[in-house]
Amino acid sequence: WLNRPAPRNSSSAKMPIGRCDDMEYLIGTLILAAIWGALFVFRRDLRHVMIWSSSAALLFLSVGFIVIRLLLPDLPVEMTIVPGYWDPDTLFNFGRITGGFAIEDALFMFFTGGISGVIYEEISRRHLSRRRVRHVPHLALAAGAVSGFASTKLELNLVYGLIIACFVGAFVIWIQRHDLIKHSFLGGLAFFAIYSIAFLIFLLLFPDYIQQYYSIHNISGVLLIGLPLEELLFAFGFGLLWSPIYEYVKDLR
Repeated sequence: WLNRPAPRNSSSAKMPIGRCDDMEYLIGTLILAAIWGALFVFRRDLRHVMIWSSSAALLFLSVGFIVIRLLLPDLPVEMTIVPGYWDPDTLFNFGRITGGFAIEDALFMFFTGGISGVIYEEISRRHLSRRRVRHVPHLALAAGAVSGFASTKLELNLVYGLIIACFVGAFVIWIQRHDLIKHSFLGGLAFFAIYSIAFLIFLLLFPDYIQQYYSIHNISGVLLIGLPLEELLFAFGFGLLWSPIYEYVKDLR
């Protein structure tokens, strides 16, 4: 950790709380907001799905963060999201104050949830219809949450727990709803592509962001197309889980 170049606003030179001089992360979330807004405008039939998916993602990941903080308050630095995974500048320095939950994080959760929640319907031009209830609809979320928490026993960074939770949750959906396997897989690929493109656009604006704010030495250190492997695994896993989540929970097809 000590060998990593210090962020511009690290503890040794931290901006006063209340100033908003460094807004790279916020700009990154605004790129996602533009994609979310375009989908919201052009797919009126999916607006309710987008709002639900965005809100559910924000709630699910926020509760997960709170639970981790309450049950594992003394995690080693290398296991934390901030600064163990990355250490970005955030509005009012909330990210460092809370250990990983800033205004930008909430926006990120909201927009990624909404985009992934409808991306399959957009690329396939499909609509939703009712089907008969045949499964326990929240088992996938519960299984994902439990597996993600259990993975902390491996003493890896929490980002790997999030990735594991996404893949396990998606696998449970596949078992319970065979009709959603294609939806999940194509949705995962589509969200992976959109997330990667958005991240690459972000890096055109801030080319040194990964080197400056990510703890590359504390994770795999692998970069694919210039992006950390963990970011790509998250994008694909989250897309697998969240693209069919509305149909899964509401028992639609």
